[in-house]
Amino acid sequence: MSWSSAKKKILSLIRRGSNLNAFNTTHRVVLSVRQDISSGRYGYMNETGFVVQIGTNSSINVPLGVLKVCHSALHTANGYDGDFFRKHFPLQASDHPCHVHVVGQILVVAGLAKRKGNGYH
Repeated sequence: MSWSSAKKKILSLIRRGSNLNAFNTTHRVVLSVRQDISSGRYGYMNETGFVVQIGTNSSINVPLGVLKVCHSALHTANGYDGDFFRKHFPLQASDHPCHVHVVGQILVVAGLAKRKGNGYH
């Protein structure tokens, strides 16, 4: 599926309150959909994206730009996994390793991927 079509699915299916938990996680809920995700540390520049709860008092930002890069991995033999995320987004992975799962689950909930072992295809 093209990124344009995938983006439409993500924005139509991932909403405030969307549950991004898998069988072994808790507290992965979309807190908001925002059009101003910015971070000097990560280079996010007023992108549309999601604020996702990752613990009882913590959250991460997941802009569409990150999802676009990770979506591209679904079209490869290895699919999307932690190695792919760490290669492309080392700061985010170092700061909050749960980015890997959150991004994967956004792709799953949007109907773009299925979880397979430690990755997503």
